[in-house]
Amino acid sequence: MISKKLQMKKLFIFGDSFADSTLNTYTKFQQDTAWYEFLSSDYEIINYGTSGTGPHYSFKEYYDFIQQFNRHEYEDYIVLFFLSGEDRIHFPNTNPRETTSINWDFQKKESWFYENNYVEKVKIYYDAFKSEIDFFYLTMHDEMSWSNMKNVGFLHMLSLLLNMKTIVFFTYGIKILNNTWFKDYISRLYSSNFYVSPIELAIVAEEEFKDKDNYNTIDFQDERRNHLSQQNHKVLYENIKKIIVNDYKNLIPFVKDIDESKNLGKRVHTRRTGDFIYK
Repeated sequence: MISKKLQMKKLFIFGDSFADSTLNTYTKFQQDTAWYEFLSSDYEIINYGTSGTGPHYSFKEYYDFIQQFNRHEYEDYIVLFFLSGEDRIHFPNTNPRETTSINWDFQKKESWFYENNYVEKVKIYYDAFKSEIDFFYLTMHDEMSWSNMKNVGFLHMLSLLLNMKTIVFFTYGIKILNNTWFKDYISRLYSSNFYVSPIELAIVAEEEFKDKDNYNTIDFQDERRNHLSQQNHKVLYENIKKIIVNDYKNLIPFVKDIDESKNLGKRVHTRRTGDFIYK
């Protein structure tokens, strides 16, 4: 008799901290069940999610993935891809979890460093290679601005060529979502093999706070698992199940203005500058 585990479809996850299953869990939320843990009862999960990373790193993992298997196997696989900010680059000889502190200002066209007490070695790296980093960002400025649209197109094409169900979520700082026409037409990409959500998960995370004006600050330490409350982990899980069976019209709205929002994290004193960055 074939075991249930062998009968399960494989679900491959690529992305940043919204998908990372190895993040340290604060005691307060260690009993919460993450969306990918809910899914593990129905699917064999292979999770490449790594906090602090962006598409540049995630696609390295994806390129390896699409070259690993016999072409007939892809029909039995499901891909969940979480696309993060376009300027999250995995620079040479760095820990991919840490270089999210290095950023590019698309308006000023200059790099900047997200100060905190935990990445001193990354600051040393940034200072040492700032001219090279700026040169790279400036050279790739327009390409980065459009890169996630190309990424969505590439994932859509592979879903068709490999006959492989692919589901895409945006996480944080997505430039193409500023284009209203893109969100207006995004549903044209939907098929039995492909779905891309027009919702940015970072906004879902921020809208959980009933007292968001007090907590959406540079001194807020997010303690939730993968930046989501237990309520929205369940919503994301339920929606993924619906998307897998092509039920795109009955997705559940994410929870907003949670009464206990003051308990979703704590204020801390840091040397950070700029907006809060999701790891």
